[in-house]
Amino acid sequence: SLQSTLDVAGATSLSSMLDVSGASSLKSTLAVDGTTTLGSSVTAAGHVLLQSTLQVVGSTWLRSEATVAGATQLLSTASVQGKTMLASELDVQGHAMLHSTLSVSGWTYLASEATVGGRAWVKGALTVGGASSLRSTLDVVGATSLSSTLDVSGATSLSS
Repeated sequence: SLQSTLDVAGATSLSSMLDVSGASSLKSTLAVDGTTTLGSSVTAAGHVLLQSTLQVVGSTWLRSEATVAGATQLLSTASVQGKTMLASELDVQGHAMLHSTLSVSGWTYLASEATVGGRAWVKGALTVGGASSLRSTLDVVGATSLSSTLDVSGATSLSS
C-alpha cells in the first residue's frame, strides 16, 4: 500500500487490474483495447468520435441539433414535438394520417383515387382530365360555359 504520490517518468505496464478508488485525471490520450464498462455518467467537453456502431439500451436525449450524414432507419414510432422540415422528397410506404391542415405550395400529383370526407374547396380553376361523375347535386354560382354537347337523361328545367 502506497501512502504517497507515485511518480513514474517512463512507460508503465500493469499485468493485472488497476483499481482506483478516488478521482483520476489523465492529461493525454486514453487508449483501451478491450471492452470498457462505465458504471455512471460520461461527460465529454469536446468532440466525440465513434468509429463503429453506437448501441443505446435506454432513452436518448439530444439537447441540440442532430446531423446524420447517411441513411437513417427508425424501427418504431417517431414523435416530433416541433416543426419538421424536409429538404427533399418524402416517401411514405404505408398509410398516412394527418390530424390537421395540409398546405401544399407547389404541384400535387395523386397517382390513384382521392376521397374527401367533407367539403373540398378549390380557390382557383379546376381542370379534370378524364370523365367525371357527380353522385349528387351540382350547384354553379356564376356563368357556365359548355364547349360541346350537353346530354341530359332525366327531366330538365330551364328558366331565363
